[in-house]
Amino acid sequence: MWSRREPLLKETILVVEDGDAVRNLVCLMLVQNGYGVLEARDGREALRVCEAHPEPIQLVLTDLVMPNMKGVDLAERLRRARPDLRILLMSGYADEPVVQRLGRDSVAFLPKPFTSVELVEKVRQVLDTPWNGLPIGRQSGG
Repeated sequence: MWSRREPLLKETILVVEDGDAVRNLVCLMLVQNGYGVLEARDGREALRVCEAHPEPIQLVLTDLVMPNMKGVDLAERLRRARPDLRILLMSGYADEPVVQRLGRDSVAFLPKPFTSVELVEKVRQVLDTPWNGLPIGRQSGG
């Protein structure tokens, strides 16, 4: 976890990015805006973090192009395991056809580069929008 202080907001975001500098900057932007943050260097590590983290994770923000496991493959695996988990893909390749493969209801997209304001606005939009047919604030199990 990036922040030693209690997050201002109660949402936790898992940031998955193989580039250390980008991951560190994105995590810092989110922490500065009150989010709890977890981080992973690739899809495999992200799956381990999701399994090991005892508290809910509301959003996974993942790079699209990474070694070992692409962001879209991670998104599909996480979506099957946790239908209520929101997924936001980020990439410098905005025209990537795999983004459309997941469908609008199951994934959101943020093109790189982005500013802190653009990141926080998109994260808030994804967190506040009904997801996979679930109303805001509802968990898939209840």
